[in-house]
Amino acid sequence: MKKSIAMMAGGAMAMLAAMPAAQAQSGLQTTLYGIANAQFEYVDATGAATPAQDKPGRYRISNVSSELGIKASLPLPNGITGLVQYTTGISVDNANGSTSAGMFGSAKDVFVGISFADVGTIKLGRMTAAARWNSGTADFSPMGAGLQDNQGMLSGNSGQSVTGPQFNSRFDNTLGFESVRYKGLSARAYFSANENKSAAGTANSPHLNDISYSLGLQYVSGPFDLRLSHEVRNDKGTLNGTTDRNTRDRDLRFGMRYALSTATTLALGYDRMNMSDPKATGTAKTRLSKTGVVLGAKHVAGAHVVYGGYGVGSDVKCSFGNGSTCNGADTGARNAVIAYQYVFDKQLLAETFVAMIKNEARARYDFDAGGVGPAVGSDSRAVGAGLRYAF
Repeated sequence: MKKSIAMMAGGAMAMLAAMPAAQAQSGLQTTLYGIANAQFEYVDATGAATPAQDKPGRYRISNVSSELGIKASLPLPNGITGLVQYTTGISVDNANGSTSAGMFGSAKDVFVGISFADVGTIKLGRMTAAARWNSGTADFSPMGAGLQDNQGMLSGNSGQSVTGPQFNSRFDNTLGFESVRYKGLSARAYFSANENKSAAGTANSPHLNDISYSLGLQYVSGPFDLRLSHEVRNDKGTLNGTTDRNTRDRDLRFGMRYALSTATTLALGYDRMNMSDPKATGTAKTRLSKTGVVLGAKHVAGAHVVYGGYGVGSDVKCSFGNGSTCNGADTGARNAVIAYQYVFDKQLLAETFVAMIKNEARARYDFDAGGVGPAVGSDSRAVGAGLRYAF
């Protein structure tokens, strides 16, 4: 019996030892990768229109978009490559739902795909669509996440809808295509399937048809990186929380980076957001729109990196179902961040930052990631430092 067990164990070890060789022979490439990113922070949100809703300063440890993933590629004849990727969020603290989720968080980009040389890649799964891809153009924070990112003025709408805009979230149930770059130009398109489409039903039925799509263009030439995206999300009920049909969320976003030198990069982000609910009645909103602008800059000097950004969110424009125009005054905000990194090597860096959001009297903008949850009219401030390890 012991001899049989030893033989089985030896056979298993031999199989494991042979796997890399088998992969090499077939051309299969498999990579395990991950990021652990945590920060020690002091945050507050004070000066609210209702003082009892202030959030006095508190300390916290924050998980900043840490992740673990596996990706593989298999070269095939005629310039075809098979692809697969699994990426999940990883919790390095015990907050923000980590207790129930354990170490693993929600899925990030997860897909199976096939790539055609000189054409592009087709993907099926959950993935970053064009608006989210473009949102970080003017942001230089690692992974575009945490209190030190500067995307809040692009991704928020001052709390003027029942649920927050979804343009910086990933597409589920998606068919995507990402082209190769030709003379500096590349394109991407994503189609999110309408799996929750309702039956015709009666006059009072929801009639949902939650189809969504997202398009992006990128042009890279010399020091310029230009990006344009357009995204439409149907029947999400974002504006009023409605479960009825014909609601539509639209986003047009422009991003630009300009390499002033090998060490210094400037960036611009512009966003135009529109939400509509044509069947709204009374004082429920039929439409809402706003713009956001972000300026960013980054300078590298050896192991030292300094970056920052300044953003402005406009007052909203909106109308009610009863035909009147709603009051969008004093719903704008400003956001600023300055950060410093020390890069030990390509895997490990240390970072410290200061960030703030100054809301107008009727505004409720929050940080795009790791938000504080400010009340109407309050200002948010944050200072922190952390470590990021990537492999």
